[in-house]
Amino acid sequence: MKNKKIIIGIILAMAIAAGSYFGVMHFKSGVPSLDEGFGILQSEVEFRNVYPGWSGSAPLTIINGKDRDRTFSISLEQPNPNKLKQFYQVFPEEYYSWITITEPEVSLKAGQYHEQVIIFAMPEDVHYEGKYTEVRIRVSDITPEGLVTLAVESRWYIITAELESS
Repeated sequence: MKNKKIIIGIILAMAIAAGSYFGVMHFKSGVPSLDEGFGILQSEVEFRNVYPGWSGSAPLTIINGKDRDRTFSISLEQPNPNKLKQFYQVFPEEYYSWITITEPEVSLKAGQYHEQVIIFAMPEDVHYEGKYTEVRIRVSDITPEGLVTLAVESRWYIITAELESS
């Protein structure tokens, strides 16, 4: 029985490393499945050396548990300033327009998953260099049921380039 608990602990640690979730995750071909609850893959994304005119994207995979259909809201959120990665600061809300959530609301049947792309595009005419910033992509279960809304977050780290002055 002791070996079984160790194996379950290792599998749980792998699930936590893969993404954020509520429930019990089972890994199969590529995308894990959940018996109940929901989760995301790509719980951390880092863009380095971002400069004016640069753009990039990252997938966000939402996994719905086998227990019921759910509707999710995807939004940008300020991280708690006391829980930032060391040496990072909060990505300013005034620049949220640089981040595009392609589908801000997604409905999934029980057991389904959905991958969408989130786009970051820094305008060419901006001076925002040498910054280490953090923002959250929050996935909330907004299915009308119960009194509590559960959410998981992906941490986005945006590191802007040091530009030489001309």
